[in-house]
Order: sequence, then C-alpha cells, then structure tokens
Amino acid sequence: MADDLGDRTEDATPKRLAEAREEGNVVKSLDLGGAFGLLVITLALSWLVMTMLDQAQALVGHSLQPAVLSQPLDATGAGDLAWQFIKAAGYVAAPILLIAWVAAFSSQFMQVGLLFSTKAATPNFKKLNPWAGLKRLLGISSLVKSGLDSGKVGIVLAVSIWTIVNDSERMVVLPYLSAFQAAGEVARMMYELALRVLAVLLVLGILDFMYQKWKHTRDLRMTKQQVKDEMRQSEGDPEVKRRRMRIQRQIAQQRISSAVPKADVIVTNPEHLAIAIRYDQARMNAPVVVAKGADYLAMQIRLIAMQHGIPIVERKPLARALYKQVGVNQEVPPEFYKAVAEILAYVFRLSGQPT
Repeated sequence: MADDLGDRTEDATPKRLAEAREEGNVVKSLDLGGAFGLLVITLALSWLVMTMLDQAQALVGHSLQPAVLSQPLDATGAGDLAWQFIKAAGYVAAPILLIAWVAAFSSQFMQVGLLFSTKAATPNFKKLNPWAGLKRLLGISSLVKSGLDSGKVGIVLAVSIWTIVNDSERMVVLPYLSAFQAAGEVARMMYELALRVLAVLLVLGILDFMYQKWKHTRDLRMTKQQVKDEMRQSEGDPEVKRRRMRIQRQIAQQRISSAVPKADVIVTNPEHLAIAIRYDQARMNAPVVVAKGADYLAMQIRLIAMQHGIPIVERKPLARALYKQVGVNQEVPPEFYKAVAEILAYVFRLSGQPT
C-alpha cells in the first residue's frame, strides 16, 4: 500500500530500467513518430510529383492511342488497360510505401533503439476489463491527454488559418490563370501549408517525447524499501555478507597466526602492507611468501612477528610488488631474487645463521 501513496522517491535502478525495457515499457511518443513519418512522406511526394505526372501522362497517352481506341472494349482490352494502370500505380506507390516504412522504422528506432520484446506482444486480458477501461477513460491522465490533444488541434487550425489568410492574394488571382498554372499554384500553396503544419506537429511531438520521458522516469521510481530489496536480491543479504566477511577474516587470521611464526622476515610498506617470507636453503629452491595482508591483516602480521621476534624490514617498492604479484605459498619470482636475497642475508647475519 505504501508504494501507491507517493513514497516512490528513489530513481529507478539499472535493473528496474532493464526489466521495464524487456516488458516493452520504454519512452516513446506516438505524436513524434507520426509527425516525422508524415513529414518524410510529404517530402517524398514532392520529389515524386514529376514521376507521378509522367506516369499519368503515359497512361492517358496509351489510352488515347488510335490502336487502343479502335479495339472493342472486351475482356482483353479491359485487361490490358487495367494492367497499364496497375503498372503506373506501382511505379508511384512502391517508392512511397518503401519510404513510409523506412520513416516509420527510423522514427521508432531513434526513440527506442533495437528492441525485441515478447512480453509486449503477449495478450493481457486484464486490459479487457470494461470497468478498468472506463476508469482509464475518466481518469485524470485521460482528461489531461484529451486537453492536450484539443490544444494541438487548435494550434494546427491556427497555423492553417494564418497560412490561408497570408496566401489570400495568391488565391484571388487563381481565376485569371490557366488551368495548368492554377493547378500548379494550388499545389504549391498546399505543399507550403503541409510543411508549416508538419513543422508545428514535429515541435509538438518533440515536446511530447520530452514529457513522455519525464513521465516514464517518474512512473518507474522506486521506494527506498524496493531499492533495499533489490540490492539484497542482487548482492545478498547485508547481514549475511557481513557474517561471511567476518568468517573470511577469522580464517585469514588463523592462517596468519600459524604461518607468520615460521617466517624468516617480514617486508612492509611500512603500514599498509606486510609480506612474510620464509627460506630454507636445504629444502627450498627459492624464498616463499607464507603470508601477506593489507591494512588490518598487515597490522596483525606485524604484531605476531614482534611477538615471535621475527625481523621487520621496510621496503616499500618490494612490498608493493610482492603483494600484487605473488600469492600465498608461492615462490618469489626470479626478478625479485636479488632484493629478497639481500634482505635474507642481512637477517641471517643478525641472527648468526649461515648465509
């Protein structure tokens, strides 16, 4: 119940956004897509107008040929005339249909990107509930949308009226022009009117897309409890995670407590890192890192070393390199032999052991 009482104050998490996208719940403006598609089709028609006129002229010319006029209007003649008409219409309609499809796809791709959602195509029988549909129709969102649509229609009508009034002088002289000139002038005025109306619709579509994006972000907001639950599901229960880290630290401390007393020297950073090294000339081919740790574990290694009288030597570059490159119970790589040998020789001299 709290989720429906305005407690959604947190931005949607990436997981929530991904789930919404899988369900087909994405930012999309039908007004922007429709305006863009109509604009492209209008421009395409203006580019193809000469092709349309050529096809119409060719069709009329074919129909008025003496050979065609002399033929009786039987099934063969009618079929030939119909085929010529279909070819002419196909030459004009095919490019327009292709451009319309590309425009529709492009408008959706620019808004949504590539998206294949089976959930969006799955029938939702809850939407067939007449009571729920009536509530949607009479809801605040529906009333707001109706008001916005009415405003859009008013803006388009205003632009259309302004264009007609502005072109009144051109319309007055139409009766004094030839039929061909008048038709061309009317076509130009209609084309200009269409471009102005579509420019307004495109701007309104962009504003609608911005509104849809804001609404989408608001609708996907989550409560603080939902964010916590999602983090618990994705990363595990924080209490369990803390318990696991505590157990891991205890295991590391036990390993350090048993391994550090066997070391010959502790190489430090001096405070943040500590590496315990052991070398038995009779049994080992190279020195071995028996324990290592950072921060808290490094402090524990130093404390254990001091309790057992193990020398602690500060070598910052060597400590950093060994901590990054050498694991526990691994031999020191050859590139560190010289530096480690110098330290061990110094330690063995202090303790009186043979080097």
